[in-house]
Amino acid sequence: MEKRVFILTNIFPPELHPSGIMNRELAEELAARGYSVKVITCFPSHPEGKLYPGWFRTLINRTYQKGYEVVRAWHPVSAKKALAARAFVMLGQGLSYLIAASFCGKPDIVISDGPPLIGSLLCAIIAKRYNARLVTVVHDFVVDILGASGKLNNGFFVWLKKLETLSYRCSDKVAVLSEGFKRTLIKEDGIDPQKVVVIPTWLDCRDIAPMHRDNPWRREMRIEPEKFVVLYAGTIGLVSGAEVLIRAAQSLAKYPDILFVMVGEGQAKGLVEARGQEAGLKNIRFFPFQPRERLSEMQGIADVSLVTLSPGRGKTSVPSKVLGYMAAARPVIAAVDADCDTADLVRQAGCGLVVPPADDKALAQAVLYYYQNPRDREFAGQAGREYLINNLEKNKVIPRYLDLIESLSKS
Repeated sequence: MEKRVFILTNIFPPELHPSGIMNRELAEELAARGYSVKVITCFPSHPEGKLYPGWFRTLINRTYQKGYEVVRAWHPVSAKKALAARAFVMLGQGLSYLIAASFCGKPDIVISDGPPLIGSLLCAIIAKRYNARLVTVVHDFVVDILGASGKLNNGFFVWLKKLETLSYRCSDKVAVLSEGFKRTLIKEDGIDPQKVVVIPTWLDCRDIAPMHRDNPWRREMRIEPEKFVVLYAGTIGLVSGAEVLIRAAQSLAKYPDILFVMVGEGQAKGLVEARGQEAGLKNIRFFPFQPRERLSEMQGIADVSLVTLSPGRGKTSVPSKVLGYMAAARPVIAAVDADCDTADLVRQAGCGLVVPPADDKALAQAVLYYYQNPRDREFAGQAGREYLINNLEKNKVIPRYLDLIESLSKS
């Protein structure tokens, strides 16, 4: 009998977030293997909280793609960044799963991939209702992130942690991005080690290919060819620690041909941009997220690429932007905790340098090192792409998901 898989996620194409792209690719592979796949998701509004042009919210929206069905149910959207507004939207997104699932028949396997906490608990309800196996995917430890940001009082934090742990314990398997995440779930949350599987973020290397630094995107953005570009591309979130770029840019202002470029959106972007304006910096520029078909060009303008995290946040978040940098064959400077998974990846791949988080002087020195050593830039960039192809390319990682789902479908 054909096995039925539900993938529940709050982000899915046409949204361009990496998790959405990966879920689309997973759905395509499962369908190709003979599974009946339904993606239950939300109306596209990420990251600005505004419905995409041409989309209208209806009670139920059903579309058919490469061998699978996408089902969306009505939910609220909001462009407000306040925590209460975001929580309300995520609650609405999660509840929309219940509506959509009622139109989709009975699943054998449920894959839960957001929104965090609320989505996981509601997916557990759906799996329990149909006696289905449940896989919960963990991209970030969101409750810890919110707690560290000071947005939760201690009592509320403890309550949310209990709910988060409950969602893990309701799962048959918990898929995490890294060995560090696995250790955290086992040691701090008391999750059965047999439940936790490590499946890293992957990338289709055809989506981002190495390009010449002087390319059409660079010229369209009027970035002079002589500029040495230090690129930060991706989400500028609460735990990104991206404000260190402003201080590093200040200290390197005496090098007129070094230019910091930030491409992306996120809750911290306004703060970082405002600090750059307050400092009167002329050596940093900001751009919004770019269409997926322009990513190779955008990544290609870089001479060196940056990933940053606030101190202590390396154990709660693994930024996927590093894979884009590696695919573009550009060296990576990681301003992160030395013992976190992101630092381990950069060291294992030999694709760049690791410096302490929030240390603008160390970051500036690393930029200068690559500025002054073009051969090392080239070597690190090539090493990163080679590592990605051999270890984190789509066709290397997706089979691990397929094997996990196959094992659950047989048991």
